[in-house]
Amino acid sequence: MTLEILTSRERPQRIWLNALLIGGLTFLLTLFCLELIVVSGRISPLWYSTALMTVIVFRAHSKHVPLLLLACVMGTALANLIIIGPALSNIKFAILNMVQAILGGLMLRALLDRRAPLNSLLDWVRFALCAGLIAPLLGGVVALWMLHVGSSASLPFFSTWVISEVIGVLAFGPVLLLWPNKPLRQILTPGRQLETCLTLLGTLLASYLSLRFLPWPFTFIVVILFWCAVRLPKFEAFLLFFLNASFISILLAFNLVNLAQNGMLLGQVSTWLPFLLVLLPSHVMALVMDAFQREKHHISESETRFRNAMEYSAIGMALVAPNGGWQQVNQSLCQTLGFPADELKKLTFQQITHPDDLNSDLHQLERLVAGEIMTYTLEKRYFRKDGEIVWARLTVSMVRDAAQQPHYFIAQIIDISELKQSEQVNRRLMERITLANEAGGIGVWEWNLLTGEMLWDKRMYELFGLGPHQTPTYDLWVHLLDPAERETAALVVQQAIERRSAFQLEYRINLPEGPRYVRSEANRILSQDGQIERMLGICQDITPLRALNEALFQEKERMAITLDSIGEAVISTDDEMRVTFMNPVAETLSGWPQEKAAGVPITELLNITRGTSGPRVDNLLLCQLPGEKISPDLDEELVLHTPDGTRVEIHYSITPLKTLTGASIGAVMVIQDVSESRKVMKRLSYSASHDMLTRLPNRHSFEQRLKQLVNDAAANDSHHVLVFIDLDKFKAVNDTAGHAAGDALLRELAELMPHHLRSSDMLARLGGDEFGVLLPNCEVDQVRDVVQRIVSAVSEYRFIWQDQPYHVGASAGITQIDQRNCISNVVMSQADVACYSAKHAGRGQYHVYQEVQM
Repeated sequence: MTLEILTSRERPQRIWLNALLIGGLTFLLTLFCLELIVVSGRISPLWYSTALMTVIVFRAHSKHVPLLLLACVMGTALANLIIIGPALSNIKFAILNMVQAILGGLMLRALLDRRAPLNSLLDWVRFALCAGLIAPLLGGVVALWMLHVGSSASLPFFSTWVISEVIGVLAFGPVLLLWPNKPLRQILTPGRQLETCLTLLGTLLASYLSLRFLPWPFTFIVVILFWCAVRLPKFEAFLLFFLNASFISILLAFNLVNLAQNGMLLGQVSTWLPFLLVLLPSHVMALVMDAFQREKHHISESETRFRNAMEYSAIGMALVAPNGGWQQVNQSLCQTLGFPADELKKLTFQQITHPDDLNSDLHQLERLVAGEIMTYTLEKRYFRKDGEIVWARLTVSMVRDAAQQPHYFIAQIIDISELKQSEQVNRRLMERITLANEAGGIGVWEWNLLTGEMLWDKRMYELFGLGPHQTPTYDLWVHLLDPAERETAALVVQQAIERRSAFQLEYRINLPEGPRYVRSEANRILSQDGQIERMLGICQDITPLRALNEALFQEKERMAITLDSIGEAVISTDDEMRVTFMNPVAETLSGWPQEKAAGVPITELLNITRGTSGPRVDNLLLCQLPGEKISPDLDEELVLHTPDGTRVEIHYSITPLKTLTGASIGAVMVIQDVSESRKVMKRLSYSASHDMLTRLPNRHSFEQRLKQLVNDAAANDSHHVLVFIDLDKFKAVNDTAGHAAGDALLRELAELMPHHLRSSDMLARLGGDEFGVLLPNCEVDQVRDVVQRIVSAVSEYRFIWQDQPYHVGASAGITQIDQRNCISNVVMSQADVACYSAKHAGRGQYHVYQEVQM
């Protein structure tokens, strides 16, 4: 018997069957309790049906509660009818039980977590007070009022009602609350089942012997149940408590034991007080042990996580003794220092620290031990085993023992040798940049906007023709500009200051030897309050560049006449990749007329992407002029987007233009429309990688993707899942309806199965009626439901061929791909073996590959 029906979301036709099962269970429980009264004639009954109805109100879906309670009322009334006979009180008693259950269940809903109702001792106290005390008391009051019990019988009736309900709820309620939502055979392993059964038999026998032969027998029974609480998990312990309580009730009812002979008090107290003495301490002990076990498991998990975090960390980690000895080191640290772990543990950090860095490290360590700091970080050098020096960033913290004495240090060591080398490279690079500026004639200047002071380097003086005795100022710079450009230049600078932005400016200065064209570029440096504090810039003589631009313009005119008749799109550029010429085909293809495209960078003129919606191909168009003809690979699938929204698949080439002396003056870009030829190539490529029947990826594509996943698992310790799916009874469709029907069935199933997968998953046809699924970045437990849905969907699919229905099934094999299991042919074999096991076990199910432990 399982109680998962209380919380499952069944179809409407299943709800009525569930209600019937619940009603039958209520009937049996009520019949059992009534038979105890009939047999004994004197003991206070144990009333279990109210406990069941209380848990139904607590656990079941709200819309199903009325139907389930109605079934319980009918079951209780039927049991009363059989034992007591026809009477209106049968219905009244059943309704009273239901009212009490509703009160208790609603209070439990308000106070307990429905997913974990008895997760702590406090939860049990709430349960005992609400369902085990308050609800029975209120139920007894309502019963006195509804049944009109006489004053002389009211106290015995009320006490009997409350006592029986309290014991029934305390004995049976926790079992129902903790009953799993899955069948017990899926929860209890065979070992646990055997242990639970043997423990049950032992406790029942011990309880009987205690009641039969020992003085104060319930004291010994409590000890026995304490042992159950310590030995068994929480649910199994409460189940044994319930069964023992029921067993003791049967012994008492049939006079198999005589408590009066053992010196116990006579009367009503002797009936119910021992039950409470047995149940209450046992419940508390079971919950205490459960909390202890969960805390122990949590500590174990924390230790495992710490151990794994240290062992598999990408940075070096170590536990260091107060004397400097390496107590524990991970693999990353061993690789950094070049020592095997066993050799490193025989050394101290002082022995492999560079002498120049040892004192600073020891000084920080003394401060850490003294409690002046909680942690420290420094850069230091270590000697590797091969004698090489490695730079590392060391971070140290300390763990103290219970007496607050240093227990060990936790050290994190990151190899920064490459960073140190990069710093040296950067310093040398700055030196080269300075030399390059001087050699290239680039002047550097700085302007302090707060003081008005302006600093020029030597090249700036030469560029503007100033003597070393002259002091540069902003006004002097403006005065040196050509009068026609002063206002424009001053406006650009002023706007840059107001907007707190950089600026770029080209202008002419008049010198005695002739006009000179200068390009100035500057960036702003902000203060802490966000205001411009300084401007730092460069000036460069671009007079030769101006002359070159003029020459390029003339060359463009000559090219236009020559290339007008060419059938392919031809675009000429200057050395800055700005358009200087376009033939008519290029105008049509790009959507730009010649007069608007002149001087426009190719990146603005041509919107070329990799694929229809891929990234723009800017890097190829902005590269420096090539020394020889260049052309991208044909398989790059470049697409040109025109302003009117047309997409044209193209291939292009860029050829440099040079003078007779070999100097580059620009480039010619030739663009070809390859839309038709690329369509043919795509069709051929698709045919090579897909199954033509189902339009799914074929085995070759599947194996290529599998190689990627196993390589990723080996390199990055990632987790993926491989699934084999084999159709059941597919050959019967082929043999009965023909291969055309089999092909049609494969196509329909190929459309059905992807609906249960993620977009990142891959479903492929491996051949015949075999399919493969690759699910990246997940664990086997995460895909169980997915695979079960696929298997169920195939099994439930109704295939119609020539008005004749056919049914097939599916069996699936699952295996995990991780760092320890990352060989393609091995995981393929594992999935195949698991699939065979699923078929051998009865088909229509899945099986997870389990490695055989030797």
